[in-house]
Formats: sequence, structure tokens, C-alpha cells
Amino acid sequence: MQKKLTYDIISLNVRGIREQSKRRSIFSYLKDQKSKFCFLQETYSDLNDENIWRNEWGGEIFFSHGTRHSKGVCILIHPSVREKVEFIFTDKLGRIVLITIVINSLKLSLCNIYAPNNQTEQLEFLQELNNCLIDKAELTTLIVGGDWNCALSRSDKVGGKPWKATNYRNLILTTMDIFDLTDIQRAKHPKLRKYSHELKALKVKSRTGYFFSCQMSRTIRKEK
Repeated sequence: MQKKLTYDIISLNVRGIREQSKRRSIFSYLKDQKSKFCFLQETYSDLNDENIWRNEWGGEIFFSHGTRHSKGVCILIHPSVREKVEFIFTDKLGRIVLITIVINSLKLSLCNIYAPNNQTEQLEFLQELNNCLIDKAELTTLIVGGDWNCALSRSDKVGGKPWKATNYRNLILTTMDIFDLTDIQRAKHPKLRKYSHELKALKVKSRTGYFFSCQMSRTIRKEK
């Protein structure tokens, strides 16, 4: 019988890592977590950074660039991973990067996203994401993660204005339905209250970082 493999994935909104000492500190932290794949959002990267960042990381990085002051996402692969990346897609706005990697003859698609705050842009983003997944992802072995800039349920927000469902939130749930995706954290730990964003001055906490996975995907550890 073939041994089952487990690959941890970590996700982090870094809010800019152009400054070298911050970037190296985060790279060191990620390596300490021993996760094989790392999803970063708000990297503020550009094309000229790619080789420098890869050298500092010591492994492969796949980028979608935003500007030097906003957006940008990337997927970092731990230097110990030797499996082949077969396909890469990046959008033009620094919000979507998707790779398909072959692990033990299985094609696994990993998609890292950073959604906008603006409502109109959110709907456009979700449409582009759906089209990307339909056209380019392995839908039976798909993991989509990142910062969705939305609390999906009442239990994902504490403080501030009362939570209420938005059109964007409902469309995310529709996307999950279409692709048969599950909120991994909620499925495994239904009573866990863990938040990815905090405004201490306003005493507001919210969970906007999610990993969604289809049934065949591997074990994930989320941290944000």
C-alpha cells in the first residue's frame, strides 16, 4: 500500500515585505513552521524582486505582483520539496497565483488569493477567480487559501458593527458550492474561535483568512 503523504500549508498576510530584515525574519519564521507550502498576501513585490527573494528563501517562489505599496501574492515552496510544478497561472493585479504540482503521480492545484476591500472590485475578483479555477485548476484536488477580506459567519467576527451577510459573502459560499469546497478549519474545529485580523483600538477581531479544500486534498494546517 502506498504511504499517505501529508503536506502542511501556512498562510500569512505580511503587509509588505520589501524591507529586507522583515522579509528575512518572515522567511525564517516560515521555515521554522516546517510547512511545505506557504501562501503570502500583500507582499508588495515587483518583477525585480523575484531572484533576490528566491535566493533568500532558498527554494522556489511563484509570484503575482501588485505594486510596491499594495497587493501582491506568492506561493513559497520549501527547499526540501523536490516535486515538479507542472502549471503556473498569475493574474495581472497581484491577487491570484495558482500552481499545479505533481505529488506521487497526483496533480494537486494550490491557489493563493488576496481579495479586494471594495465591493465592486470584490465581485469582479470573484468572477475572475471562478473562471481561473474552471479553466486552469485540477478541480478534484484543489486547495484555495488566502485573505478573502470577508467574515463568512457571525462566529467569525467579534466587536464593532453587528455582522451581516453581504452579497460578496453569499457569492463566496456559492463558489464553495460550485467547486465542492469545504472550510477546513470550521470542518475540523467547529467550535474554535480563531481570528486573522484585529483592530485593538476598536476591540474588533475578525476571521478573513480561509483555506477551502475539496474532499481529496491533503491534510492542511492553517495559520494566519
